Amino acid sequence: MRRSYDIIVALLTPCVLVTALSAHRATETPAADSHQGVTLAAIPVTDEAEAEKIFGKKAAPLRAGVLPVEIVITNERAEAVRVTLERIELVTEQEKFAQADPERVGWLLYPPPKVTEGWERARRQPKDKDREKREEAQAALRARQLRAEMVPAGASARGYLFFEMGKANVKLAEVRLYIPEVVVLPGEEPLLYFEIELEPDARP
Repeated sequence: MRRSYDIIVALLTPCVLVTALSAHRATETPAADSHQGVTLAAIPVTDEAEAEKIFGKKAAPLRAGVLPVEIVITNERAEAVRVTLERIELVTEQEKFAQADPERVGWLLYPPPKVTEGWERARRQPKDKDREKREEAQAALRARQLRAEMVPAGASARGYLFFEMGKANVKLAEVRLYIPEVVVLPGEEPLLYFEIELEPDARP
């Protein structure tokens, strides 16, 4: 049986990850971590209507159990830095949540039809009615995805990463964005890791 991803329930259940952000919309006061001349900010998108505005109605990731987080990298150093994007993850005290690329999110939004044994024996495939929607969603998500790992001196980069949450029973205030690898170029000097609370105002 295909696993069900129902993050929409989170909008109705306070104990689940994607509860509303109340007045703390991070475009104004983003959660951030800053040291050694580099600042990383994280802006989670937890509202379905807002996600539709950003990605389009066909590509809003929340209904597939995927949390989009806008990442802003600001480099005030005199040297370029590189952030290893693939190692970024969401963490709580007990759990870790890996990224899902746009292709994966598209498949979660619009799963392909199942092939039954009868179809397999007949060597026929049921029609994939959602293929066009899936490909449109994947393209929309790729257009917004953060892909620039190298940030020149005095520059910034921004874009979205997508985290597969499923039915995670956690509050947003318990979730942190963990960025383990940022290095200074060209010598690959490592900086201290970055860790960002997604809803810092909720902490006591």
